[in-house]
Amino acid sequence: MPELHEPRLALFTLSEAHALLDVLHHFGATDHDWGAQARHFAAELAACVPSRDA
Repeated sequence: MPELHEPRLALFTLSEAHALLDVLHHFGATDHDWGAQARHFAAELAACVPSRDA
């Protein structure tokens, strides 16, 4: 059983994560079921990724 505080493996580079956030924000602007899912995942990803300004 893994430790509860064990770090997760990085799946994206910081640049890739920001590019994915851009895509999710684009689709999140739609008023469709996919838009709602994109907004959800954008919020989840943004909580884990440092901002571009940092």
